[in-house]
Amino acid sequence: MSHLFHARFHRHVRKIIAGVAVLALSACTGQAGTPVAPGSYPPGTPLGGTCKAGFYTCQLPLASPAGAPCSCPGLGAASYGKVYQR
Repeated sequence: MSHLFHARFHRHVRKIIAGVAVLALSACTGQAGTPVAPGSYPPGTPLGGTCKAGFYTCQLPLASPAGAPCSCPGLGAASYGKVYQR
């Protein structure tokens, strides 16, 4: 087999692995850094359900105050960020 075949094969395998990783993380749910009990924050506090943590964006299972710390599962370790409104 030629060197060109091996290079193309390895590129193809890397693309497949990257695609599977993206699909696996697309359904992940994030976690608020400090869970806040519903109703314990002041009235009118903006709530959000999206965690933006660097490269990752995930949905939180419960609405949390906007700007609160949160984390999204990542490849190898969690990524930390902040809660945003949708």
